[in-house]
Amino acid sequence: MKKRRLIVALALLVFALAAYALGWSNLLTVRSIEIKGTSAYLSTTIKPGERLARIEPRAVAKEFENRDWVQRAEVSRNWINGKVTITITERLPIAIFNNRAIDNEGVSFALTNQNTKGLPHIQAPSIESAITAAAFFSLLPQDIASAVQFVKVGTGDLYTLQLQAGAHVIEVVWGSNQDNALKATVYRALIARPENSKIQQIDLSAPHAPIVK
Repeated sequence: MKKRRLIVALALLVFALAAYALGWSNLLTVRSIEIKGTSAYLSTTIKPGERLARIEPRAVAKEFENRDWVQRAEVSRNWINGKVTITITERLPIAIFNNRAIDNEGVSFALTNQNTKGLPHIQAPSIESAITAAAFFSLLPQDIASAVQFVKVGTGDLYTLQLQAGAHVIEVVWGSNQDNALKATVYRALIARPENSKIQQIDLSAPHAPIVK
């Protein structure tokens, strides 16, 4: 019986010492902080000298995820060297609308240091319409999407694309977000014809009866 009491007492003592070391002693404190995954300047409420055990990773991550251009933040603590690492995953823009970016999740966010060169600009009556247009654009075949400079949204979410085709620009009246695979096939066939080398517009709104100008 005495032996059992001794074991329990020792266990409680170890637990108390561990709790003290984690929460109150200077043995396990923040010695350095690293923020990676972004070139934007970011600050944190974590300070060197804080107890590592008192840092709540989810709360710290939330600080950064409140920024609209941050898709995800992950916080880790190194109990050996006292380093706190915050890894930022930025949202990747696929289109631009009114100096704001839109990603493939349909989230609009402020631009920071993201590279927007080559991204299409969306002309739309509202942010909701622009987000719908970005979703449409993201599903276009890569060879066509990579040539798109502008996406114009008309009444009823009818789309007109401005594409760089070789040395000149072609306006493609795409129409609704339907029969996209067929429209892409017709577009490729039309621009491949030598007699269409200087065309300025293709109307694919009725892909079985395209119009070339």
